[in-house]
Amino acid sequence: MFLQRATMGGWLLIASATLLCYQHPVMAQEDQSPPPAPEPIREEPLPIEVLTPPPASATVPAPPSLLETLTEARRALHIEPDAQEPRLVLGRTLFQLGDTDGAIDEYRTALRFHPTVAQAHVDLGTALMAKQDWRAAMAELQEAVRLDPTLVQAHYSMGTIQYTRGNVQSAIKAYQDALQLKPDFAEAHYRLGLVLKVAGREQDAAQELETAALAGLAKAQYFLGNAYRSGQGVEKSQVMAITWWARAFEQGLPEAAQALTQLRRLAVLKGNLQTKQSKAAAEAFKNYCDQLWLDFPDLDQRQATETVGTTLLKQGRTAEALPVLLREAYALNEISHAALVQLYEQGLEGQLPPHGQWVMSYLESTAADGSVPSRMALARIYAKGLGLAPDLAKAKSYLRGLPRDEVKRILDEVASEPSKP
Repeated sequence: MFLQRATMGGWLLIASATLLCYQHPVMAQEDQSPPPAPEPIREEPLPIEVLTPPPASATVPAPPSLLETLTEARRALHIEPDAQEPRLVLGRTLFQLGDTDGAIDEYRTALRFHPTVAQAHVDLGTALMAKQDWRAAMAELQEAVRLDPTLVQAHYSMGTIQYTRGNVQSAIKAYQDALQLKPDFAEAHYRLGLVLKVAGREQDAAQELETAALAGLAKAQYFLGNAYRSGQGVEKSQVMAITWWARAFEQGLPEAAQALTQLRRLAVLKGNLQTKQSKAAAEAFKNYCDQLWLDFPDLDQRQATETVGTTLLKQGRTAEALPVLLREAYALNEISHAALVQLYEQGLEGQLPPHGQWVMSYLESTAADGSVPSRMALARIYAKGLGLAPDLAKAKSYLRGLPRDEVKRILDEVASEPSKP
């Protein structure tokens, strides 16, 4: 949902892929009051990621639970130095705390006492990957698989190393081996999709990305949207591109936000600036909103003046209505936009207070994309001081470039109403 943001986790980028993926044309155009020029949509795979610890110099204090675990493991090893589990727990805790070298020492000590423990080889291989010691890491992971071929993480990590080093076919096999053992491993489907794309197997790549996207992986949703935008491996469809970009955007993926911004800036063009491409973008957003009805088969779609979001709101289904209203409004639906503006100004009795920042965030974002309704709404909000200090200069900045009669109407309306706190 737009009201929810997925946590991005503790993953740090340590290597980049250099091949382009899912290319599509950049759509940089301007409306009557030009928004900032958009940056190109990201076309290459997101960098390969490896689970890495925070830097040892991190100023954030370690969680008490980790420090307690560290103390308990050391106490157990003081009593029994060759104990397997406390040694591995100590290594994992040091790794989490950012002491990769210390973790590696503990894993190697554990393996001196217990050389046939496959998981210890996986843990050591993971720590060596964090040091980018690919050769040593691969040796440990291969030994882990020799001892226990069912270790999913070992196969997956070998795929990551092979992909990072440019060994495409070996990476494909490693990811496929991981998925044979764990078919619902979304991250492995995503990585396999990227490698298949690099190998030129676009249809297979799109299938893997779709599997990961359906499992909720934002990166996969973004690249699947790119595939639909350009028709690589799937039938070309701007509506499906918007659908998947929107899902990734709801999880906070910046690349998806940029893709939608760029398409919106094209779709809002009017008059002499409108092109065949901009008309197609506007139609795609409209069709995307129409398809949202399919998610609510119990609703009556006969009212042309209603959207899914406004219908849900009128039925008192507020929790369902708000994220849908945002989806529709971000897709340039003016009915849902008006509903959100009303919610900002008046709130919803007993449920939502007025002047919600979440509505302001939507208005500011789409106004920057050139949406005239959002610019007009912000002009009114700043001129009247609705939920913030009045700022007539800022209000007028949002009206700059709009038709004079519209500007006069809004300013007259503002002047005729008493200011609100």
